[in-house]
Amino acid sequence: MTKPWISAVLLALLGALCAVEGTWSLGLYHWWGFIAVVLATIFAIGLICAKAFKDGRSMAFILVHCGVFLVLFGGFFGAADIRDGHMAVWSDEQALPENMAVEIDGMAFQLPFAIKLKEFRTDFYEDGTSPKQYSSILEIDGKEFSTSVNHPCRYKGYWIYQYDYDRQYGQYSILKVVRDPWLWIVFLGFALLAVSAIIEVKKTWKGRWVIPVIVILAAAFTALSLARINLGTMMPALRSLWFIPHVIIYMLAYSVLAISLVMGIIGLSGKKGAEDTGRKMMATASSLLVLGMLCGAVWAKYAWGHYWTWDGKECWAAATWLLTLLGTHIPKKNARILVAAALISFMAMQITWYGVNYLPSSQHSMHTYNSR
Repeated sequence: MTKPWISAVLLALLGALCAVEGTWSLGLYHWWGFIAVVLATIFAIGLICAKAFKDGRSMAFILVHCGVFLVLFGGFFGAADIRDGHMAVWSDEQALPENMAVEIDGMAFQLPFAIKLKEFRTDFYEDGTSPKQYSSILEIDGKEFSTSVNHPCRYKGYWIYQYDYDRQYGQYSILKVVRDPWLWIVFLGFALLAVSAIIEVKKTWKGRWVIPVIVILAAAFTALSLARINLGTMMPALRSLWFIPHVIIYMLAYSVLAISLVMGIIGLSGKKGAEDTGRKMMATASSLLVLGMLCGAVWAKYAWGHYWTWDGKECWAAATWLLTLLGTHIPKKNARILVAAALISFMAMQITWYGVNYLPSSQHSMHTYNSR
């Protein structure tokens, strides 16, 4: 289970399944085949981590595999313990505090506290019509809390989010309450992945000539991406500290991946050093992709309550990253397979960037704001 070819097969399967889910939103994550692949991946990565410690592998190698293991382990086995529900709280002085929330399947559960809405407020931009922020002032067990988009409050193990509101009269606020006792395991995995990615980028980014090219391409990608969003009246969900690093890191990753493809193609002609440079760029792109995805996951946790929702764009982002990881598992001196991996990853990147807006999954996506 620790052989590179087994890792390659599992990465290919996970990438393909994420791409299918990201295209049609079929709910594949409930399918026994998908579950079997995830369990096999968790088992294989666990063995790889143990062997890596025994063999004294590099810090980046150990951290990335331990990080993936913790994220998959905590996300998979912790899913059954998540409590996720919605509740409406009223600003009427006669309204009683609410302590019941309803899950997506209609099942109700009782919270260990009661919530009363003291005030709901909408802040607008200078034009007076574009909403800048939605906020609820809450009273919980006699204490005052504030929750707004991207700024949930926490109480007794629950994250409390501003989810919706009474759009006609503003008399009630709809809150989302989430309890995830395994979250710390997943976030620890995020931290290990982030550190390993930074170490990997530092180690592989030695070719100084590529830095200005990457910066220019990243600036172009960033400008094209931001041009689709009205920065002057950004919706509340986009007003996050994670927005800028999320976009910039992804644009850097896209630029490096493009260079990897070009260098791989040049390597096919036999040019000395081109294949090696392409391989390093692939590893760097993979590290940057996971950094960008982690920024998005933390952002999503603070904005919508979950770091992962099987959204179309999320799935295609994961597929792109998994494909670049697959490229890093290709044996050296195999330029054609490297180019094929870089080309497929680059195509997946195009779908992640803008293609998801035209897929069937976009009908239920939270990431279609840049298509309007």
